[in-house]
Amino acid sequence: MTTAKIEADARQPPPPFARWVSDEARRTFDSHVRAAARPFESLLHARAFYDAENAERLVQMRQLFPAEVASATLGGVPVEIVTPAGQAPVLTPDAPVLICLHGGGFAWGAGPGALLEAIPIAAVSGMTVVAIDYRMAPEHLYPAATEDVVAVYRALLETRPGSKIGLFGCSAGGILTAQVVARLQGLGEPRPGAAAMMHATGMELDGDLLRLAPMMTGDPPSAGVSELKGMPYFGPADPADPEVLPGDHPDVLARFPPSLLITATRDFAASSMSVMHRRLLAAGAEADFVLFDGLWHAFHMTADLPESRELYGLVSGFFRQRLT
Repeated sequence: MTTAKIEADARQPPPPFARWVSDEARRTFDSHVRAAARPFESLLHARAFYDAENAERLVQMRQLFPAEVASATLGGVPVEIVTPAGQAPVLTPDAPVLICLHGGGFAWGAGPGALLEAIPIAAVSGMTVVAIDYRMAPEHLYPAATEDVVAVYRALLETRPGSKIGLFGCSAGGILTAQVVARLQGLGEPRPGAAAMMHATGMELDGDLLRLAPMMTGDPPSAGVSELKGMPYFGPADPADPEVLPGDHPDVLARFPPSLLITATRDFAASSMSVMHRRLLAAGAEADFVLFDGLWHAFHMTADLPESRELYGLVSGFFRQRLT
């Protein structure tokens, strides 16, 4: 299928939703998702736009999922410690803890964006979540984010075993989660107890749904982000390095912790997520895969969708089962 054909199809009305897609999701799709993509002059302009949007969404998230938040530093890296409402935002020694790696194309998503991902998981799971303000492009390039997460992970290891630490992230955070697991292997650090990757993972973006997603969302074709190595953050990275794209290396995948992969049929990263799941299984790793029909990339950033609550429950149950 040619790019011109994809662009033409993307201008057509998206396919109708199945009857099981919630009314809330339908309304959100029409008001905030369809044809939402827009060009930006620079990464910094994109950051300003999405940070403002995330701050607006965070108001509703905090109303629906009360939590306590405190700023701190771990391993020299700024973090937010998030706990359920009424629970002091502290790191209790030996207690299970989750590390949240926010999305945003490795260029935005800190602050409100990170809390949008950390707060509901803390509230639903009852566990402490550490949201990391890792370094991003254009100011910093690969492997700056990986180094920051490893520094926080090592700080948490001082008071608990790796089996009590879980990693999760969405979009860029899902990619970073896989990269950190690979880096920890290379460093000989204890393996995390579990990892959840949503809407992207440690594989190159490719496949049918990368090309077909525009038809289902009304967005412009995703060809411009079809390769992670084309993103500014990955300028100096070598795609053949297993710490960049661990999904291409069965020996690395064989040593992954139990993993949960979640995506949706209108997500441009869905094909790569499905292939990562198959490769984890082929390597002998424990891996679960959940596909939301009719939903889109990072849909759970909208707090009031029934499907978002379902995702929070899936992720929380996954970590509770493996870390507690």
